[in-house]
Amino acid sequence: MKNLSAAQIALLSALNREQCRLPKRLSMTGGVFAPDAQAAVARAIERVFIRHRTVGGTVALVRGGCLAGVFPYGLARLPDVPAAVDTLYRVASVSKLTLSFGVLKLVEEGTLALDMDIGEVLGYRVRNPAYAHTPITPRQLMTHTAGLMDAPQYDGPGIAGRLALRDMLTGEGAARNFAPTSPGTVFRYSNFGAGILGSLMEKATGEPFDLVMDRALFAPLGMTAGYAPQRLLPHAGRLASGYAVRPLRKPRLVYDAPAIVAQSTPGVDAERHFMASPGRLLITAPDAARLARLLCSDGEIDGVRVLSPASMAQMRQRQASIASVPGDAGRGLNVAFAPRVFGRPNVIGHQGVAYGMNAELWADPDTGDAVVMATSGTALLPVGDLVHCGWQMVCLGFAALGGR
Repeated sequence: MKNLSAAQIALLSALNREQCRLPKRLSMTGGVFAPDAQAAVARAIERVFIRHRTVGGTVALVRGGCLAGVFPYGLARLPDVPAAVDTLYRVASVSKLTLSFGVLKLVEEGTLALDMDIGEVLGYRVRNPAYAHTPITPRQLMTHTAGLMDAPQYDGPGIAGRLALRDMLTGEGAARNFAPTSPGTVFRYSNFGAGILGSLMEKATGEPFDLVMDRALFAPLGMTAGYAPQRLLPHAGRLASGYAVRPLRKPRLVYDAPAIVAQSTPGVDAERHFMASPGRLLITAPDAARLARLLCSDGEIDGVRVLSPASMAQMRQRQASIASVPGDAGRGLNVAFAPRVFGRPNVIGHQGVAYGMNAELWADPDTGDAVVMATSGTALLPVGDLVHCGWQMVCLGFAALGGR
């Protein structure tokens, strides 16, 4: 998602005050919603999903670092597979935030460095032709300041697997993939840049990207999640597909999860695996809520230390005038800022949108509260640079958790 402008923040803040209050404070016992409160929140969540013609989804709420409730709704797959607490959803660009945990783990291990020249890992020189003396770094890729664009070459033959990464960065026509800005100076959202991070991780370790993420993050935390659907074949029955929801028409299948999970499992190919890391994560809402808890933490949750306190602080820190980012990225390391947008002064996280699906992961590091939503398809009506369904649901979620 793009950075929210001051005007968008002001508008969304005002709309939130008008629409997203619950009638009374909801009772909780031991950090979990009491039965009457659970039912009230479930009804409110259902109303939002119905309003946006959502096929199915699951919402998870975290209060003070503890899972307060999980609320499934509708269908994970048409015509008759219900959404559940343990449904695995593709969460689109929430994958980018999750990716940062893995990158920082490799940085701590000494395998990567945030301000190194990416060419040192890829094995060939990578430069914006207009700024030939300025290296491109992982920090720039994690802040969307590297000056890379999602140009037709990336969106077409690149995503289709007909072009290797080297061709897109150094070959004929590569200049069209770069913006006319010096690396590290200007924010420009780029799926291509986030994809290069996955290739760097694969090249640096010699392991498939999805297995690097599993070793660094998912396995230590006991999660069933992954960037390669094929490795989730034993859990195929829990996968949500993706549906385009359009006015006056039935939902249309655009992401067939069971068919994709049956494809061959990817090996190591850093030159063609730059499509996985920007948006292919599949995860349950409760496990995504654990990522939100980790985002608020010092790097340790449930007795498992994933990252150091310093790495977590850096992930949340606004990247401005720091090392290879002399400009102001307006965000952390793949962490977007949404102050007052959801009724809280300090909320961070990421939105995901792909194949009709809308996912949200937003956390309040001051309180440890968080709201996570994943869907199998919903109306993608915009409100600013957010999706209306997701924005309303996150507002509702924070309201249910209390003003704090």
